[in-house]
Order: sequence, then C-alpha cells, then structure tokens
Amino acid sequence: MPVLAPVLHSAVLYFAYGSNLDSENWNLWCANKGFDAASIEPLGPAWLPDYELVFHYQSRLRKGGALDVRPRLGNVIPGALFRVHDWEGLDAKEGVAGGYYRRLSVTALTDDGHAHRATTYRVCEARHGSFVPPSPAYREIVMRGLARFGHRHDAFLEAAAGAAASESPRAIFAYGTLMRGERNHELLSCRVLNAHGPARVGDAALLQIDWYPGLVLHQGGTVHGELYELADVASALRELDSYEDFMGYESATSLYRRSLITAVTSSGTTLAWTYIFLGDPAAFPLIPTGRWSGA
Repeated sequence: MPVLAPVLHSAVLYFAYGSNLDSENWNLWCANKGFDAASIEPLGPAWLPDYELVFHYQSRLRKGGALDVRPRLGNVIPGALFRVHDWEGLDAKEGVAGGYYRRLSVTALTDDGHAHRATTYRVCEARHGSFVPPSPAYREIVMRGLARFGHRHDAFLEAAAGAAASESPRAIFAYGTLMRGERNHELLSCRVLNAHGPARVGDAALLQIDWYPGLVLHQGGTVHGELYELADVASALRELDSYEDFMGYESATSLYRRSLITAVTSSGTTLAWTYIFLGDPAAFPLIPTGRWSGA
C-alpha cells in the first residue's frame, strides 16, 4: 500500500473502522448494488484518537449490533485510511439518505506521528439504543478487515462489547521538561503507573524552542527521551494537553499536537502518545544530540 504523507486538509480521505475494512465484504456489496468497488482506494492503517467503538445500534442487515464510534478522551480506534474517488457508494452502504449513519469530519493518526483530515461515519442519534451484541458473521467481517491492515482485532472488539478493558495506548514518550530531573517532571510523575526508562524515536529531530524543546518529524535523526505508562490515561492527557498547549485536533492555534509514535526501548517497540511541535522547524535551532537538558 502507498506510504501516507501528511494530509492536514483533505476532502477525499475516509477513515474506516468496521465492515468496509474488509475488501471481500465491500466488493460483494458493490457488485450486488451496482457500485464501483474501486471508488475507494486503501492507503494504510490508521487510528482515530479520542473515540471508542460501541455497539448500540441494531442492524437488520447484520442481524445484530453494528459498530459506531463515540468520543472518549485518550482512547483510539484501529482502522484504515482510504482515498475516495466517489462518495456515492459509501454513502449508500452507510444508509446516509435513510438517516442510519451520517458523515463526520475527524482527524486520523498514523503511528509515524502524522495527522490526516478525513471523513468517517457515525450512527444518527435517533437510532442509538442500549448495547446490541454483534452477530458472529459481522464480527468475522470486521476482524478480517482489521487483520488486513495489521491491527490486533480481538481485544478492540471485546472492549466494544464490554467484555474486556480498552487496548488503547497507555504509554507516553517524554523528551523535554516532563522527563525525570526536569522542571515539570512532577506534572507527569504523579500520573505514572510504570516508568519504562530510556526510549527513542527515529526519523525525528529536537529543536530548541525556548526554555523547552520541540520534537519534529522526518528530519532523519533520533530523539531520546523516556517512556512512561499512565495510570489513568484520560485524566493524565487532559492535564498534559493543557500543559502542552494542545487544544484539540480541530484547532488551528495549538502549539503542539498529541500524536502517536513508535517508541523504541531496550525491550522492544511501543505505540505511545507524544507531543509534536507544530511551528516552523527552520525558525529554531537544532539540538544536534537529540537529547534535551534544561540544566
């Protein structure tokens, strides 16, 4: 699949999280209904931040619950991004004209730290109900689609069904004033469940912004920091978002953006939250070592 470049403003990207991830199901539906299956083009795996999966919609077609999304700070939904050449087939499959699902503008993240403006679908509020378990056939379709894009699928679906805890990232990569020994470490340390020690992020660089640093992407270097597991992800991120001047994915005035990156430790790799600097990299001096010290 093509590598995703950052697309911050796009009307042609679609974030899929349910049955449309599965090419077999999509192709069959298009063939039966007379739509062009090539109207959507898979680009690669992605995540929808600050939302969770939920089964609260009874689908006659699926003979049980069908997936929906709803806001939940600190949670992520696994899925994929598609380039859309024609929205007619998607809108028809999602029942937009009949008031079943509606389009929703969102920001999807890829684990290289990039953010992508996209459209997804939510169940219309009038069709919300109590928990509706999915049929085995529907679960199989969604699991097959998630596996197609390399996602672990069972735990996310079990969490949506209320049978397991959320599998969303609980780790955060700190590289500046939140690290041990730095001036604001206490803001993070009081929210930590486990400290995993030194970590690094590749293909990145560290800039000297002021009395604090900023991590920027695709600069060919390595940024060194520390990895921490958060005790209460939502509570911690609420405080850290404010501290890092991140005002939400729709904001055009945030100084940093909360993103997902792959952090490397001595024990392997971890998908973790971090904060990406949104200013002009050329306007600030590079920290050549990729290591911050506020001393």
